[in-house]
Amino acid sequence: MEADVVRKFLIELWVLLGTAILVVVLRFVSRIRTIGWRNLSWDDTLMAVAIIVHTTESTLCHYLVLNAKGLANNAMTDEARAALDPLSEEYSARVLGSKIHIVGLLSYTTLLWLLKGCWTIYYDRLTAGVQRMRRVIQAAYIIMPLTYIICLLTAFLKCIPFEKQWQIYPPPGNRCLPAISTIQTIVVMVLHIMTVLFLMAIPLPMIWKANLPLKKKIVLLVMFSGGFLELTFSLLRCTSILILGDIDPAQSAYWSIRESFVSVVLTNMPMVYPLVKQFLEKGFSSLGGGRSDTNHADSHGYPLGSNPGRKVKTTTNSKHPLSIPGDTFWGSEENIVEDNADAKTTATASSGDDGPSRKPLQGLSLKPDAGRTPSPPSPTSPISPMTRKAQHPPHGSRTERTQVSVGQGEPPPAGHSSKGIVVTAEYTVTEHREKENKRRSGSGFAF
Repeated sequence: MEADVVRKFLIELWVLLGTAILVVVLRFVSRIRTIGWRNLSWDDTLMAVAIIVHTTESTLCHYLVLNAKGLANNAMTDEARAALDPLSEEYSARVLGSKIHIVGLLSYTTLLWLLKGCWTIYYDRLTAGVQRMRRVIQAAYIIMPLTYIICLLTAFLKCIPFEKQWQIYPPPGNRCLPAISTIQTIVVMVLHIMTVLFLMAIPLPMIWKANLPLKKKIVLLVMFSGGFLELTFSLLRCTSILILGDIDPAQSAYWSIRESFVSVVLTNMPMVYPLVKQFLEKGFSSLGGGRSDTNHADSHGYPLGSNPGRKVKTTTNSKHPLSIPGDTFWGSEENIVEDNADAKTTATASSGDDGPSRKPLQGLSLKPDAGRTPSPPSPTSPISPMTRKAQHPPHGSRTERTQVSVGQGEPPPAGHSSKGIVVTAEYTVTEHREKENKRRSGSGFAF
């Protein structure tokens, strides 16, 4: 390889790695600021392992270009193989380059599937409580490791005996050329594309159907459609290997590093974007002399009110975990899923007329259900204590019913028909919420 080409590529290599490390650091800063380091989840652990693997991959690529001169046991004619002296420097460089390609390809594959694991766990938290998504998430937990095992088996079994993968002469065949092996390149690319599309199919339909402002919907669609950019780099890598592999032996290394960088950045984007957005808002606010609203909901897939790093007050009108972008990202009140799995409130109103009354509510009093003795009213409040009537709630919850009489003062005497409004509110209160939240934050698999 020419010295100028080597120098430019090494600069690109370490700039990309440094940027990827910075993005991961920002991810952890954002996460720790929001939930505390004790509440970090399994996807954070996988991301820490992933950046180590990415650093290893980049280091191997550095040695391939600098020490092995970008050579491997490909891009040679049969005559050149026969004429190459086993004691020559080129022979040693080609053997070393072939071995680096083997380890580098394993690092590349491992990194991509670690990032898929991060996405799977993230979507598991994001869709917590959405029953129709449970099977999809469970399928993802099976598909991701299964496809990774297939890639590993392809890498180790495509060429037997294994040491033929750095053989120079006699020609080992395409299967034993680790830099340009057609079967390995296609298997990894196809499985990679299939799994990326599968993962993107989890959030995109929900975002598309959500009743959100167009601007926010576009931002979310772009954020969760980054897999298309990743697939573009995967196709470029595959094409360059199959077409240019016999001309430039290092094509596999070039595009593997670029695709790995794009994958790392895209995987961390949902975590890093709100932090960067908040920083920019503060900057613009300071330039304009105004105040910036920094009270954003967390961006880590935790629904508002269930963040394990904060003490919050649970209300009856709780949000669904898939409240995007508000509860999950930056504070909007729109929800992708409107049904509420944890709490529901129903109310009915009646008056002397058939239609709903629109009179102002001036006096409030609570009327207990029939058959119960009401407690004496408070001397300082016209509101008498609530009477709770047990229903048949689901396991781990209770139901409360309250009747509120609204009239022109105190409730009428017995036997006198009321012309006020009677409001009946029924609440289903989940008692195991705190236990469930602890389970979710502890396992990292659910928010």
